[in-house]
Amino acid sequence: MRVTWAVLLIAGAAWAQEPTPRERAAAAAAGLGEVLKQLLAEELKKGGFEAAVRSCSENAQVVTEEYAREKGMEIRRVSLKYRNRKDQPDEWEAAKLREWAAASVPAKEVAETVTENGKRYLRYLKPIQTQAMCLSCHGGPGQIGAEVSALLSERYPRDKATGYKAGELRGAFSVTLAIPESVR
Repeated sequence: MRVTWAVLLIAGAAWAQEPTPRERAAAAAAGLGEVLKQLLAEELKKGGFEAAVRSCSENAQVVTEEYAREKGMEIRRVSLKYRNRKDQPDEWEAAKLREWAAASVPAKEVAETVTENGKRYLRYLKPIQTQAMCLSCHGGPGQIGAEVSALLSERYPRDKATGYKAGELRGAFSVTLAIPESVR
């Protein structure tokens, strides 16, 4: 009898430590944010904002895709004013981004369970606020230097991701995570 209780206690402890789909999505979004910040900081240190633009255009999508594969979920950055077409939001993401943009309070993460083709998924968005340092590439004409502006025009001819002010909603980390049948 003691062995049965011990097994049940151990199994219960392991089950209690299993993160929920929302916790997994939130951790993945935060983790990707840190990875991309580190990449940006390294490039800024090496070669300033020009190097950062080059790295973002050449490496950020690859890093994001590798990170998503490693985590076993869909994760990406989205924005209504995207720079890269891969960051264009789908209908659900765009609706949430518009809601946040219209609100008079700062955006807060959102998570919803949706069913698509008979499968349940967690859809999760974590807002990305524009920081002061972002304005050298995402600010207005007076904030983006000539070299950076020329490089942005070359790399992103249809760039929509400028004109931001510090504190404004820049976009979101979007996570789509399949919910196992065993989770209700």
